[in-house]
Amino acid sequence: MAPGSRTPAEAIEHYRGRTARLLACLTGEYVVVSAYHAADPPHQLELLDLAKLRAPHPLRLSVGEHYEAREDADGWRVEVVGYNYAIEHDGRDLVSYHWHPEGESPITWPHMHVGTDTHVGERWFGKVHLPTGVVGLERVVALAITELGAKPLRDDWERLIAEAADR
Repeated sequence: MAPGSRTPAEAIEHYRGRTARLLACLTGEYVVVSAYHAADPPHQLELLDLAKLRAPHPLRLSVGEHYEAREDADGWRVEVVGYNYAIEHDGRDLVSYHWHPEGESPITWPHMHVGTDTHVGERWFGKVHLPTGVVGLERVVALAITELGAKPLRDDWERLIAEAADR
């Protein structure tokens, strides 16, 4: 594990930069963070706009993460404490990954939704919370490229995904 940063702002900028490099595999959209300090967490990181992906069919990506800057013995680090990732096809969610440990929903564990019109009895399957465990953004980027046909914008996309998985 790399040494921590000297300040919360430095740790958050490293986090924003790593995330921007990972997302540059698929999009040129700008990655923004809501704060560069440790007070009043969690803060939010997101893509400025829904990202249209280069693919043989209409795919778009949305990314939002909640993060906190925390200090440990090695310095300041950023920890992702929630997320909302979605891949859309033709303007509808194909798959979305959520983790919102705080908020109004009683479902606080990491889960996914699939975009489907299937019903199980009276229940619309697209609203069912399918358990996943924590899903890193690098897995969503890899899914878009390797399984859904999104064309990477960088030749080193595999290296960037591997680096993001090591964080």
